[in-house]
Amino acid sequence: MVDNLNKETSKSLVSIIIPAYNVEKYIEKCLSSILEQTYTNIEVVVVDDGSTDKTGQLIDSVTQQDSRVHVIHKKNAGVSAARNSGIEMSTGEYLVFVDGDDCIAHDYVEYMLSLIENTGSEFCLSVCCYTQSGEKQTEREYVKILQPEDATALLLSPDVIVGCWNKIYKRSLIVNNNIWFSTAFFYGEGLTFITTLSQIAKSVGVGNRKVYYYRRNNESSATTKFDINKLHNGEKALINIRNQLIVNSPKVNKMLNLHLCLFSLGALVKIKSNRLEREYLKDYKRWKSYLRRNSILILFYGEISLYRKLLLLGGCLSPWIMMKLDKIRRRHISANSVGD
Repeated sequence: MVDNLNKETSKSLVSIIIPAYNVEKYIEKCLSSILEQTYTNIEVVVVDDGSTDKTGQLIDSVTQQDSRVHVIHKKNAGVSAARNSGIEMSTGEYLVFVDGDDCIAHDYVEYMLSLIENTGSEFCLSVCCYTQSGEKQTEREYVKILQPEDATALLLSPDVIVGCWNKIYKRSLIVNNNIWFSTAFFYGEGLTFITTLSQIAKSVGVGNRKVYYYRRNNESSATTKFDINKLHNGEKALINIRNQLIVNSPKVNKMLNLHLCLFSLGALVKIKSNRLEREYLKDYKRWKSYLRRNSILILFYGEISLYRKLLLLGGCLSPWIMMKLDKIRRRHISANSVGD
């Protein structure tokens, strides 16, 4: 359960930053969930990233109803630039990010602040979130304090859905260390951001309550549409993380290798699903080669689940079978995603 926040924490202003691009179907529900928080000392910074639908108008309407909401209308420059604009405008002691097509539980901010208070960390997260309709709350809650090595390995592992959301950050940790979202990346930018912060933070607080609703059936989302440039950019981001490691330990490198293998498998499946092997033959062969060369080592990692090992083994033996299984998985995800 969330402990009552002490007087000092309850005074803290929390800035909630929302990058929004063509999310007219979802933005009102997103903002409503934020403005109904049990913790009311918040400011909401919405960055309309050059939307061509009614997103901007809907945001403007909300700003007239609640003075805590501030909006930035700017030319489309991508999600990284949008989040950076939000950070620059924010004035809160703590920051959280919410995607414009998602929403949060009413106790999201209160819970995240409780993690800050209970761990004394500048960066906290929950490893769990709602992804399916009718999903139940975590039965057994815990709070852990991780050192940079363990936190970075966790964020690189498949145990946490990649993203800067479902987390809270002390603003000074970001600004004083000049850590911003890289505009060179539009896919993998969130992982780059959070793993950089996890490596420089004194500690990272981790809980497991579900307080974030992550939508997985938005067909216009950057994570659902096929674009070879996204795959190239995601690969570039992962290689950059590897090249820029601050905590360069065997544990971190194991999880990074696993992440790269799972990324390669996902790339193969996406190309095959769209029947583009011939068009992107060079890329296809490179990712297939990487997967086969590196997955063998992972089979000997005791901390990796049998499920993940079988996924990688299946990808090495038959990308076609994995593509068929992935189509079934994606249909299930779309049909059971947290709803409208």
